[in-house]
Amino acid sequence: MLSWRMLREWPRHPSSVVWRHPPRSDRITLLAMRFGFLPATFQHQSSIHRVVNVLHIRDTCDRHGERRYYRVACADGVVRTLIHDLRSGHWYLQREWFRQI
Repeated sequence: MLSWRMLREWPRHPSSVVWRHPPRSDRITLLAMRFGFLPATFQHQSSIHRVVNVLHIRDTCDRHGERRYYRVACADGVVRTLIHDLRSGHWYLQREWFRQI
């Protein structure tokens, strides 16, 4: 249970350290969406990738923001993780070891 003292001492402002993007990720440009919310095509480092299948969707909410993770299979046979920052609307590609499906 929260006491009056805890509420009074609770920090009112978020941390001074602002995360610009999720760790170990690169900013991407989403070119097309399917059904208005699923990624269909995205551009990363001047390469265009087409999403064939969405394998898994996971939501997270923490002090750094609300994010939705999409585990997708692309047309080139690589499984990737896309991150959608729900507050800012930006999309990111998580850096990881790519594996063939």
